[in-house]
Amino acid sequence: MFEVKKPSSSLEKLAGQVKRQRKMERVIPAFIAVVLILLILIYVISVLFNRYGSFTIKVEDFGNNDYALALSENDEFLNSSSRLNAKEIRDATCITYTNLPDNLNDVNGSHNGDNYLAYTFYLKNAGKKVCTYNYSLIITRATVNIDAAVRVRVYYNENYFTSSTGETNYSGEYIDYAKPKTGSNGEVEINPDNRPLTNFYSNSIITQKNIGNFYPGDIAKITVVIWLEGEDPDCNDDILGGQFKTDMVFKVLGAEDEKN
Repeated sequence: MFEVKKPSSSLEKLAGQVKRQRKMERVIPAFIAVVLILLILIYVISVLFNRYGSFTIKVEDFGNNDYALALSENDEFLNSSSRLNAKEIRDATCITYTNLPDNLNDVNGSHNGDNYLAYTFYLKNAGKKVCTYNYSLIITRATVNIDAAVRVRVYYNENYFTSSTGETNYSGEYIDYAKPKTGSNGEVEINPDNRPLTNFYSNSIITQKNIGNFYPGDIAKITVVIWLEGEDPDCNDDILGGQFKTDMVFKVLGAEDEKN
């Protein structure tokens, strides 16, 4: 007869530690692999957004419901929001302003054409009090000097609907913006019809403005059109593969009575 000796407690602890270590050696690499995959996916999504990102419009939160702005793709504001996204346009080539249709300010939402982006939307004072607000059309991405050939047309009708009278104003006025001539000291670009364009406000801002006396229920109508101007000398092979993206930001500056 013989008897098997039981392992000591120290041996049991050592065996347990080895077992846990082997388990962690299997779990940790799997966890790291999952994290890496997630990081890669996030990076790919980010790259695609920058490459094909749409024109984005947003309202910054003022933190007071008495002074609130709302966005919509129609003037009835059935689905108002604080953020809108226009459909992107990919692989655009150079055109000229004469290729643009005449009804750019007459179609709501995204209405892109061949080689140009067009988006029409509305801004409403959804608060309870009159206010002053600011809008900025910001360049968020521009590579290989593509912004030198970009043209941005803005139809901005700040008095589209006046709540106090119930009147609607169908203005079709617009301003064409462009970066100053390359190599000049801020000299404005000139259209082939000898019409001077308006310089970008800065290297990163196309245009910005403060607008006051915006009463509750008042509505502004905005259309933004973006294209590459083929008559511009900078519209050449050097900008092939270039990327251009803009955001439009609205924010309440304060109560109108405080301004006065």
